[in-house]
Amino acid sequence: MKYGRFETLMISLGAVVIFGSLLVGPPMNQAGFWQEALGQAMIVVVLAAAVHWGRDGGSVAAFAATLSYVITRIPLLSEQGLSKNVLAMIATRVLIYTIVGILGGEIFGRVKYIIAQLEGSSTLDDITQVYNRRYCGQTLKNGLGQFQRYQVPFSVAVIGLAPGLFADLRPSRQRTLLRSVAGHIRNDIRLVDDVGYLGDGRFLVILPQTPGSGAAVASDRVRNGVRELLGAKDESVSATPLSVPEDAAAMCDLARSLDPATEERVEDVCGSDETATA
Repeated sequence: MKYGRFETLMISLGAVVIFGSLLVGPPMNQAGFWQEALGQAMIVVVLAAAVHWGRDGGSVAAFAATLSYVITRIPLLSEQGLSKNVLAMIATRVLIYTIVGILGGEIFGRVKYIIAQLEGSSTLDDITQVYNRRYCGQTLKNGLGQFQRYQVPFSVAVIGLAPGLFADLRPSRQRTLLRSVAGHIRNDIRLVDDVGYLGDGRFLVILPQTPGSGAAVASDRVRNGVRELLGAKDESVSATPLSVPEDAAAMCDLARSLDPATEERVEDVCGSDETATA
């Protein structure tokens, strides 16, 4: 099962459960029914954000849902004040939104790579358990092809770790450091994005449907996060955003270097001047 199908399944299942509970719940003419119905529906919205964008998107959605729910309950607060029942009602909603948005987003961020692993996929790197260089090369080629045919924005960010960060570490500690960085980057990007390890101290963040301006912001944020994680000097962690059409030639060169076995297929996209200059 691909993650896209898993995403659709989770959102559909969540919607069925939530709206099914409304059908067997209190009658529509009961006081406060529509406010509670809206509160239930927002769980689906938070779930959709968490499963699509991960922890960060789920957190934002959880906060927005909490604020919206409190606003819908202002008439009840005016009538009853902050009684124990009202406080418990609001606290329960906030707890549900938080669990679904933040904890759910964290879990979904890991499920994407677990699914690939369970499929026996050869696309995962053995050390970091994020995507490997072959997958990154193929995805680059596909993104370039989408831009060439349909002008769909596509960007990547190359996050590099200086060799000095590994110089005094045993092999086991080097692997631990790489896994730590991989996990941090995975949690710092949207679920629609991908992260892969290129095997040489570089990570590739793949940003589909993202223009150059968005890639620059994302790469800078990820670089700062990795630097803080490692407690490294500013120059020890680099970030290079690449986008089409501005950096098409550089992206083609990167795709060729990552997976020589697919060089002919890369040339189908990168071999013409049209891609490099579009």
